[in-house]
Amino acid sequence: MTLHTIPFDARIKSYDPSRMILLEGFDMPQLNRRRLVRIYLPEDYATSSKRYPVIYMHDGQNVFEPELCISGMSWQAGEQLDHMQASGETDGIIIIAIDNSPLHDGLGRMNEYSPWPCNPASELNEWNDIKLDLGGEGEAYGAFIAETLKPYIDQHYRTRHEREYTTAAGSSMGGLISLYIALRYQQSFANAGVFSPAFWFADKPIANFIQQTAVLFPLNIYMDIGTAETSEHTIKTFPTVYLDGAKRIYQLLQDKSNMLSCSLSVEKDAVHSESAWARRFPEMVKQLYAR
Repeated sequence: MTLHTIPFDARIKSYDPSRMILLEGFDMPQLNRRRLVRIYLPEDYATSSKRYPVIYMHDGQNVFEPELCISGMSWQAGEQLDHMQASGETDGIIIIAIDNSPLHDGLGRMNEYSPWPCNPASELNEWNDIKLDLGGEGEAYGAFIAETLKPYIDQHYRTRHEREYTTAAGSSMGGLISLYIALRYQQSFANAGVFSPAFWFADKPIANFIQQTAVLFPLNIYMDIGTAETSEHTIKTFPTVYLDGAKRIYQLLQDKSNMLSCSLSVEKDAVHSESAWARRFPEMVKQLYAR
């Protein structure tokens, strides 16, 4: 576990929209709904015959374009991967970004990103906004990615389809579901990028799931957290809830199996925002895919 501040390279140019493909209304049969899926191809995709690793990302509307983000800042994932490929840090990576659910005024993402109903950490029991019937669709959402979306992508694009080249990544609730997908679908996913995970949403169920799930294949988990994370500024203990939750799950994973490698980076004073995740995104890529 490391505590550090990560510099961000402001010189990185914007991503190339000509390499963005939009799959509008992509069918999610496991959830009986449709969704926009964004695909970003490496710079040399059209001029080579190479196959590429794939990162499947949640909250897809926040991955590339700041204009689509409430915070006004995206992950800048496209331009950062372009920069890393141009500098020789990677051989190129495909991003598949799935937009989140627009249902329930945006809270529908909490349904899809947790396999379990909301069972908040005890410190949050008085948070009125979270006393909603949320969560429980994550099992179906994970099945959609592993059993519907990934086969489609592998069939239609030059991917390295093997598990060791396949990652699920996301932040907050997206971090929770990414860890779940990597453990639940080990035959297809070897890696997870778990940014600022909202383990508080279902802290006991996720801990039980980790303890009860056998590690059958090598897994590589990148996890990070800031020391000033919150989802509700009126709850002064929220940063501690985020930080302690990440540390608890990290320790469970560390104790799990010698086939499971897990890191936890703690960024001092970092908040719960796309700007923080953009800053740390290259660290995940380096851990999982660097040459």
